[in-house]
Amino acid sequence: MCQENNNIVPDLTKTHGEVSHAKAQAFEFHPSTQAAKISVCVGAKYENGRICVNFPIVGDICFNVPLSIPVDASVKVCMESCGFRIGVPPFKGIKATVYFQGSAIWTGVIWGNC
Repeated sequence: MCQENNNIVPDLTKTHGEVSHAKAQAFEFHPSTQAAKISVCVGAKYENGRICVNFPIVGDICFNVPLSIPVDASVKVCMESCGFRIGVPPFKGIKATVYFQGSAIWTGVIWGNC
């Protein structure tokens, strides 16, 4: 059920190092900031059709996915912010791609609008 490949969030661990399982620290933006694009890949667990991840600024996000993978399987989720708005957070939404055994298996918007 993977969408077109040009819409996936790239697996940044292939170019920027391994996935960190530690929670991301909060960000502070200077008042002159006009746009922010945040990209991150994190490890996650799939359980009962849901994946939970931690995204900088927003915090913990859980979302349902129509996937058929083993319960408690380790998956990687790569996410990026999209759009811009005035306020906190300074983006309109978050899109994500779920990776299982090195392959993108699902992509979509998990928070807000993109």
